Amino acid sequence: MNDDPADRIAKWLVGERLACVLHLGDGALAYRLSAQGHEVVVAGDDVTVARHPQVQYVRTAGERLPFVADSFDVVLVPDLREAPTALAEYARVLRPDGLVSTLDRTHDESVPWVRKLRGIVGEASPRVTGVDTFGASGLFHEAESEEFAAWEQLDLAGLLQFVRATRPGVDDATLARVRELFDANASGTGFLRLRHRTHGLRARVDKSSMTPDAPPPDTLLLDFR
Repeated sequence: MNDDPADRIAKWLVGERLACVLHLGDGALAYRLSAQGHEVVVAGDDVTVARHPQVQYVRTAGERLPFVADSFDVVLVPDLREAPTALAEYARVLRPDGLVSTLDRTHDESVPWVRKLRGIVGEASPRVTGVDTFGASGLFHEAESEEFAAWEQLDLAGLLQFVRATRPGVDDATLARVRELFDANASGTGFLRLRHRTHGLRARVDKSSMTPDAPPPDTLLLDFR
């Protein structure tokens, strides 16, 4: 039995069967899904280089997706509070009964060294709840949610990567203080433990309300069927 939380999360996001997955934006999850045997396509405005030999890469422009209808079993997106055009594109490229999925990660701020870290790099910006365009779109069935909790071990390189990911643009002086924090709290072990919760959300597409003869986007269409 596989007890790796990241593997369990990935499996939940795409379902039980091997799937053709559209992953919007590059990231480690795409590589994990490929390793699990899924066919993975990474797409995004900022896709400029192929980073994994088993993953296909497509550079997009704007909200319209350069794929024919019914191309994917799963579309993984960074945020489901998207504009109506983007949501319609996700639904269009999904096969009947396909899944649109997303995940969001929060970290346990009660861990003492995490509180100290926040004192160095600053508090996170308050999250703004957007309009529920997803629920109002009528393109998907009722969403399912799941929460996964796990501890992660961070060495110094992992801690610095964590800081850069959560605080883009952090300066060198701040990173030097982060290194001092690591040295003071990781003595004897060589790592810090970070507890995080990952919230997954997925919903199946509802093709019944879609127009079957809607024109495809005016761009190169890539057929993965």
